[in-house]
Amino acid sequence: MNSVAENLAKNNYPVIVWKGIEGDYWGDMKRETVIALKRALETSMEIQVQDLIGCDKWEHFEQRRTYRNGYRPRSLMTSYGYIANIHVPRVREGKLRFNCFEQYQRRTSDIDSMILEMFIDGVSTRKVDSVLTPLFGTGTISPAGVSLVTKTLNQQVNQYHSRKLNDNYWYLIADGIYLNVKNPVWKKRRCVLAVYGITVDGYRELIDFYLAPHGESQQAWEKFLYRLYYRGLEGKTLKLVVRDGGKGLKNALSTVYPHVDQQLCWAHKLRNVASRLLRNIQEACIDDAREIYCAKSYNDAVKTFKIWATRWKYAAPDAVKCLNDEIFDLLNFFHEPNSTWIKLRTTNIIERSFREVRRRTRPISCFQNSDSLQRIIYAIFFKLNRSWENKPLKITHTT
Repeated sequence: MNSVAENLAKNNYPVIVWKGIEGDYWGDMKRETVIALKRALETSMEIQVQDLIGCDKWEHFEQRRTYRNGYRPRSLMTSYGYIANIHVPRVREGKLRFNCFEQYQRRTSDIDSMILEMFIDGVSTRKVDSVLTPLFGTGTISPAGVSLVTKTLNQQVNQYHSRKLNDNYWYLIADGIYLNVKNPVWKKRRCVLAVYGITVDGYRELIDFYLAPHGESQQAWEKFLYRLYYRGLEGKTLKLVVRDGGKGLKNALSTVYPHVDQQLCWAHKLRNVASRLLRNIQEACIDDAREIYCAKSYNDAVKTFKIWATRWKYAAPDAVKCLNDEIFDLLNFFHEPNSTWIKLRTTNIIERSFREVRRRTRPISCFQNSDSLQRIIYAIFFKLNRSWENKPLKITHTT
């Protein structure tokens, strides 16, 4: 380093000592950038005013349209930093719409896009400001301001609900989750119905969701499934639909997709079986029942069920009848490739998505309206779908 400085000195070049400058360099650069951007904005507005009037300041022009009327202060948040006290020209007659920013705009579009991306990635409306503080300083945006930005998602939500669907799904998993939403009188629990799909190429997707007004009834599920059907999901390639134990979904699937086999969730069914057992035999009986879905084949599972039923038919007749009534719907997953058994024998694959929904909505005791609920559900589903885009499941289906 010394030799470089000596060579510069010999050639009469000024030697600049950089020690201590590096720490302030980027701070100075950012400040100068903000100043330059402020000048550029003010110059752009002055040119636009000059074009409107037809002459520069202090010039006489008989055909002028109006006169200048001073300035008003304006602030703007940009990706380069916060610009305060921008001198916005005023005119005596008429209103000016400047090209550099919209009327009443307080942030540039890239800042709004940044806020929207943070919301989609899971940052709550109250924490957005604390995330932006190191970049732009305190008081960048209020929670109400974040809510206004997120309302721009409404159009994307509508497009998500109305987009054309490809009929290339092998498996569907359907379930619902309950969340609190305010109405004009009191808060009400609303059921969010959702359908998760696995395509013929192994790609996973949360296909759509629907806010059911009356819970998981057959009518609500039929309305939701028919919407998917008429948007393109006719079920021509469907092999199996995984569902919970609700009668409404079962009957709705039989109506909309009558040719598709249904797989009843083992986790839901074993909870129903456990509710019919005495506490002192509950654990042993359920552990034996789990051996049924852990069998190596369909025939082995049927044999294991028969052994289980024979063993417990006297000690727990109601539990045996509960499992026997729907045993064939519980074993349909054995007809699919071995690699999919763990994923298809329960609704856990969609429950994991609901776990993320609960994590995001836990701080929100009650949503203000249905639109705010739909926005956050869409944001979560959008994020999950994006994370699965390049991670297909390995499925080898035999025909």
